[in-house]
Amino acid sequence: MKVFVTGGAGYIGSHTLVALPAAGHEVCVYDNYDNSSPVALARVRQLTNRDLVAIVADIRDDDALTRAITDFAPDAVVHFAGLKAVGESNEIPLRYYQTNVTGTMNLLTAMDAAGCRRIVFSSSATVYGEAQYLPFDEDHPIAPTNPYGRTKAMAEGVIRDWASATPDASA
Repeated sequence: MKVFVTGGAGYIGSHTLVALPAAGHEVCVYDNYDNSSPVALARVRQLTNRDLVAIVADIRDDDALTRAITDFAPDAVVHFAGLKAVGESNEIPLRYYQTNVTGTMNLLTAMDAAGCRRIVFSSSATVYGEAQYLPFDEDHPIAPTNPYGRTKAMAEGVIRDWASATPDASA
């Protein structure tokens, strides 16, 4: 399977990149290194003893993203790209909405252009806000208390709506 990974040079993304080739998947990484490093991809290459396609670009750049996805023609997307600091999201909320929400919308539009209907999204426990009960589960109320959590909850909603409107989607 061909898997397109956004934010693949981040902590969780780079660990996923070690597992995907080991499972026999071909991988393309899309990352702008905003809160990651190309060193992570060098380590992945070293650990897996395999090369991988890496595209340095921003998820907010819808033209570059659409080109990358249509050129690679993935069977699935794993979406880790995004900003992730709660405190910073209070200081620069619009950047968080542009990256985490608009970036996700750009990704789904690019997936449509490439005919890709499978996505795995890395959300965050911050979407739940204050715990009503523990441990959190999928039935816990969504009530984020900061811009970061709200952007992740909004991205979840966008993906859910896209999947509902896309009969062969798997999200």
